[in-house]
Amino acid sequence: MVRAGSELRRALRSELVALAPPYRAVVPLHSVDGAELSLGSVVLARGAATIAALAGLTALSHRAPWIVPSLALPAPQESLEPLLLVTELRDRLVVLSPGSGDDDVAHVVAAVRRRRPPTPAMLARWVARRLSTRELESPLRHQFERSLGGGAAADGDRSVASYSRLFSRYGGYTARDWRALARLCALVIARTSEDGERHGDDGTQLPFRTASHYTGRYLGVAYRVTAERLGWEWVLEAALRTGRYVHAP
Repeated sequence: MVRAGSELRRALRSELVALAPPYRAVVPLHSVDGAELSLGSVVLARGAATIAALAGLTALSHRAPWIVPSLALPAPQESLEPLLLVTELRDRLVVLSPGSGDDDVAHVVAAVRRRRPPTPAMLARWVARRLSTRELESPLRHQFERSLGGGAAADGDRSVASYSRLFSRYGGYTARDWRALARLCALVIARTSEDGERHGDDGTQLPFRTASHYTGRYLGVAYRVTAERLGWEWVLEAALRTGRYVHAP
């Protein structure tokens, strides 16, 4: 029984490692509270049991929602589809196939660059969860749809001022601020995608002067940083910290 228990624990063991900007090395996490993870960090979960690795990654994402969650599959025959039906990370998860070299920094970074861009609904859901305020999800989704395209007429023709009054109950950002943040997310995704700097192809192009103003105002960083950090989660997290909706750990 003791041996069986030991073998079971070994089989369920998983590991979380991180890649932080400028993404030069894979580093083991020394704690699970997320405090050591900088904005733009990629966290990779790996282990013999995918369900255990995914559980650890999900728990960490609750404490550090600004990470880019990534998962290395351990076996060629293992299917991730059943787990994706239940995990809340399914829309954000970067999956590395077996034998693809999860210790190879360049390979992990390339996989993150290929991740599917978020929809307006995904962005709104992330912010609502981060602020523990589900009431904001639908109004935010309408702002992001207005900014990024799609579903613009589905909001009952409420005015910008009407939305801004609603948003003022929760913090200082207006409807126009949230729309600007959606465009910033699109900009960062485009600048760090596998195809390089191709922002503007979908109608969300920001002039350099506007982009520089937005990054300074909402993110507190220089424009060049938008090409140095992977993921879109860090953009929303930085904006929430700048707006004093949340505090850095």
